[in-house]
Amino acid sequence: NGDMWIDECLEALLCQTVLHAEASSADPAPPACRLELSAYDDGSSDGSWDSLQRWKPRLEAAGVAVVIGRSGGSQGGGCGFAKNRAIAQSSGTWLCFQDVDDLSRPKRIEAQLLAAAARPGALVGARVSREPEGSTARYVAWANEMSEEELLLHRFRECTLLMPTWFMARGTFVRGGGFREEKCEDLLFLHAHVARGGSLHRVGGSPLVVYRYHAAAVTHATPRALLLRHRTAALEAAVLSAHPSWARFTIWGAGRDGRDFFKAMSEDGKRRVAAFCDVDPKKIGSKYIYEAHRVPIVHFREAQPPFVLCVALGRTGGAFEANVTSLGLREGLDYYHFC
Repeated sequence: NGDMWIDECLEALLCQTVLHAEASSADPAPPACRLELSAYDDGSSDGSWDSLQRWKPRLEAAGVAVVIGRSGGSQGGGCGFAKNRAIAQSSGTWLCFQDVDDLSRPKRIEAQLLAAAARPGALVGARVSREPEGSTARYVAWANEMSEEELLLHRFRECTLLMPTWFMARGTFVRGGGFREEKCEDLLFLHAHVARGGSLHRVGGSPLVVYRYHAAAVTHATPRALLLRHRTAALEAAVLSAHPSWARFTIWGAGRDGRDFFKAMSEDGKRRVAAFCDVDPKKIGSKYIYEAHRVPIVHFREAQPPFVLCVALGRTGGAFEANVTSLGLREGLDYYHFC
């Protein structure tokens, strides 16, 4: 149900600089391109379908091709289902993903098209601004401030490129086999993309997408346990199973997050855990017991790398980060962040 946002969303589309490719005295002309809006109504019960039909002639008059489709069912098939159908009915060489409840800044398509054209096969994202301002401030700061290298290294924490900002070549999407039609389709696609050797890039500069936070957002319906299972499976496949140096490793953090990570692993992954490490004297010297597993908990200075870090960044006044730095570890070789 996106009717309440459609007008603002599509007004923003008409403001894209690629539709007005004229040079100013200060800037070169943006690349001219033809735009196509492919919208798929997956079981809405409000006025979304009528609004899309109302907008179709206006967009076409502005030079935007329009193709709209609908499932016709009363129950939606989910985000992956709807995105796959929208892409299947479209014809563009490039795919720019637009959630109906978000807004694209005028230079979004221009900036991402230039970035994607310069990086064949890349999944390209952008910085966001949050509305209401200040919503999920820590999450937005992390997503906006990661380095190019961290987009890859931090992928086990969360989707490092926010789905509402994605832009890619159609060929990149096709090679990935489309979205899996289940929850967490964005996370699953990103990990599969990286596993195939695909790169990640976020356009720098000002935010290109207004990312709205509201109670009806689909993201709220994704269970934490499901995200944990997919993130854990991705780390096992990309790190534990791929590198002999990870035959044994330490989980840094014997609290809830570390224990949940341990429980989410396969039996092979659990057997690889040499120890948990922590700074809490109440935990150090004891054992974590789960089913048949008895894992010692040691002080972090007694632990052996490599590590999976299950302590959230920015939550300890810098103490955790200083402890990691003190060991002279190399991210991506000696440790990965998971939280």
